[in-house]
Amino acid sequence: MQDNKGFTLVELMIVIAILAILAAVVVFALNPAQLMARARDSQRISDLQALTTAINYFTVISPTPYLDNATNSTCKGIATTATIYATVTSATAPGGAFAYNTTGVTSRAMDGSGWLKVNFAATGETPLAQLPWDPSNGGVAGSPSTYYAFVCSSTGAYEINTSLESNSYKPKEGTDGGDLATVYEVGTSLTIAPSATSAGWFPND
Repeated sequence: MQDNKGFTLVELMIVIAILAILAAVVVFALNPAQLMARARDSQRISDLQALTTAINYFTVISPTPYLDNATNSTCKGIATTATIYATVTSATAPGGAFAYNTTGVTSRAMDGSGWLKVNFAATGETPLAQLPWDPSNGGVAGSPSTYYAFVCSSTGAYEINTSLESNSYKPKEGTDGGDLATVYEVGTSLTIAPSATSAGWFPND
């Protein structure tokens, strides 16, 4: 008499149900949306570190280390309305003392024509292949408002800001040494940018 050994239909259904439950638990535990947000935040932090290194090097080797490619004339402390150079254009300026740049905002060129007006090419060296770009670049209408923004001062100091979005990295906004607890800030002076409560300045952070 032949003994047929194998899974019955009921046993297979039980195994499939168990696997489905385990898969659901894994997905819930890993939280793919947060994993993607963490990856974007990691890229933002890396981008801003690379950019600050490039700018600091530029200011050391350049005989005319202008941060706006125009004798710092659009920087805070010289211009009546200082310019915010960003990877997006805002329809609403963040207060009367600041206005967004509207030229070259989609360009990543390193010669002063890109969204950041530092002319790295003037020194004969370009420390980066192209200007960094926020991985989602959601703009001021995003939630949070994800983009890179640069502001300079008449003394040659500067600040670069962005918003972080993941639960893992978001607390860094309050511990980066800047004056805005809801914005991630790097640079040589972290009090140049407008306040976070100003209209149009990372409003949905």
